[in-house]
Amino acid sequence: MLFLISVVPREYQTNIARKILDTRKNTLIVLPTGIGKTLIAALVIEKYLENGGKAIFLAPTRPLVFQHSKYLSEVLGVEAIEITGEMKKEKRKELYKKSLVVSTPQTVKNDLENFGLDFFDFSVVVFDEAHRAVGKYAYTKIAELAREKGSLIIGLTASPGGKFEKIKEIIDALFIENVEIRTEKEEDVARYIQPIKIKWVEVELDYEIKKACEILKKILEEKKETLKSLGIKISKNRKKLSQLYNSLVSEKNLVALSHFSSYYNALHSIEILQTQSPYAFEKFFERLKSRKKRIDKKFEEALKLVKGKEHPKMQKLLEILKEKNDKKIIIFAQYRDQVNYIKEKLEKNGFRALKLLGKKESTRKEQKKVIEEFEKSSSILVCSSVGEEGIDLPSADVVIFYEPIPSEIRTIQRRGRVGRLKEGEVIILITKNTLDETFKYVSLARERKMRKIVYSLKEKKISRKKKEKIKQQKLTDFIEGVAQ
Repeated sequence: MLFLISVVPREYQTNIARKILDTRKNTLIVLPTGIGKTLIAALVIEKYLENGGKAIFLAPTRPLVFQHSKYLSEVLGVEAIEITGEMKKEKRKELYKKSLVVSTPQTVKNDLENFGLDFFDFSVVVFDEAHRAVGKYAYTKIAELAREKGSLIIGLTASPGGKFEKIKEIIDALFIENVEIRTEKEEDVARYIQPIKIKWVEVELDYEIKKACEILKKILEEKKETLKSLGIKISKNRKKLSQLYNSLVSEKNLVALSHFSSYYNALHSIEILQTQSPYAFEKFFERLKSRKKRIDKKFEEALKLVKGKEHPKMQKLLEILKEKNDKKIIIFAQYRDQVNYIKEKLEKNGFRALKLLGKKESTRKEQKKVIEEFEKSSSILVCSSVGEEGIDLPSADVVIFYEPIPSEIRTIQRRGRVGRLKEGEVIILITKNTLDETFKYVSLARERKMRKIVYSLKEKKISRKKKEKIKQQKLTDFIEGVAQ
């Protein structure tokens, strides 16, 4: 394999690409963030282009489309054409005729309805961030069509998930026949990986915050008993709580819904107080008041106790930043209010800080400006989950998690922001005896389980739980829907 410009693939990249080309099997590639999944796809694409084929590279966001388009054009020496929903339909239809296309999946899915199926004649279809290929996400429909058309499917991800059902769903959705996984510890990868030091830093809640949480827990106990008397059982599982809320809404059970809302608001308030800050709790309380609904007086009682207080994590964060004042640092926080508060506190303490929030709070143009400024300077970037995936962030020296998160996918993505070019450090702040500790062990367990599952799928022949005729019927229904 020889690129048209001077790019030398690493051993594992060449090996994986060669296996895909030799076997022509649909393949899921699982590699740590920042070590070249896209280059493997490019190696395969190059060979198909040489033989007169066409390729489409799908990425979930417009910034990623532009990033991949630029990269593929550079390494392949062939113009990669960008197609997004912002373009006019007529223009998109013509652009699909090009040999190398990079697009968002939603645009392609919409164009299947606009133009029919004939325009989709790609030899290779690459699904970036392949862990999104679940449920009704556009990837699943496109993969069905790609298989019907005989396209080679390649999925790229750093983290397919920590549950067998989730990983199997991705594999089924993309019709995967082969899994290629590499970790930082494997011989053909280890020499290219910079070491990442992971440090867990614990803090203890002060008396006032603990007392406020005890007050809010009384709401939980009261509402749990009330709901029980109404025949409704409360689960500790957050997903089941969400399902319960949806069922109460659909049943229009207003009495139970009112009690459940109080329960859930108290539960969320405790989480914010324990893991974020009294400031974030205050902002949440203000939003509750703005809805002009009846609020339990215990919320106000709890707020009075902590108003003006500081969470011990903030003091610890400032200490860490003073120790590492010559480093490029990214701080991740779960909630928008906390991102704003961290930036404000850092600036008050003499640090130069930038913030990056999602598209609801800032435009793409504003996001791009922040990222460019961070890349050029040695400032600190404070960001929400928008910085985890779907956006091209410069590599940092240190990543700080303001809180652990229970998602192995998001944990891996956050961690992947360091250690690309030189040794990196990940620091995770934890409040003792709170949800933070639970999330820490959940994330670690899920990541271990994810690797175990993916390796088992790699070593064994992948079997399909769903019968082929069911898949075929789904495809037929989809084609008929498009035709209509």
